[in-house]
Amino acid sequence: MPKPLVFDSTPLIYMTKASLAELLKAISQTKFTTTNVFEEIVREGKKKRAPEASLLETLFEKEIIKVHNISNKGYLKYVKEMAAVNQMQPLHEAEAEVLCLTKELNGIAIADDQVARAVARILGIELHGTGYVLGKIFVTGKIDKEKLIEKVKEMRDSGWYVSAEDYLKIIDYLKNL
Repeated sequence: MPKPLVFDSTPLIYMTKASLAELLKAISQTKFTTTNVFEEIVREGKKKRAPEASLLETLFEKEIIKVHNISNKGYLKYVKEMAAVNQMQPLHEAEAEVLCLTKELNGIAIADDQVARAVARILGIELHGTGYVLGKIFVTGKIDKEKLIEKVKEMRDSGWYVSAEDYLKIIDYLKNL
């Protein structure tokens, strides 16, 4: 059985801004996020009148992405401490919850945050960025390569922060699929 995908907020927000989020349903793996991420991207997003918030809410209503609470609060505290000690930077609550839920579900975390990536490596949690999901979307055959690369550029233009190096790696990865 394929591992479930556990999403942080950034990949969901920017894939939605580029009209890619509906294509998530074509990926066969179960998709989850935490209550904290849901609150951030839907509830807070609607308060801020973010246009993607209503579209994201639809993904949850259709259960394309399911909200799941973490059960081990002690592990959450441990993950946050690990970030503070090893990375000397705090890990936001939402990212810490995504890592915890990923561990609980034996899944794959989807996050672009550098601190989350570093902590995931230390804890042995599989984590990939948005580019990984874009590749999975491409493999479904629901979008052609050129259009997908155009969408990546659209995501970056809409404010998705990705380093120049990572951006070029994503484009190269997609071109070589």
